[in-house]
Amino acid sequence: MGKKDMAEIRVFVAPELRQKFKGKCVTQGKTMSDVIATFMESYVKSEDIKEA
Repeated sequence: MGKKDMAEIRVFVAPELRQKFKGKCVTQGKTMSDVIATFMESYVKSEDIKEA
């Protein structure tokens, strides 16, 4: 997907949390955006199951 197919989300977190999260992502060879998008997909799917 290209950038024009994406939407931007701004999230505010403590700087320490951001640094720890970024560090974990880097050690796993993933981007923060990819990890957050994966989490969001999982969250939406689990909520859809609960609603069904």
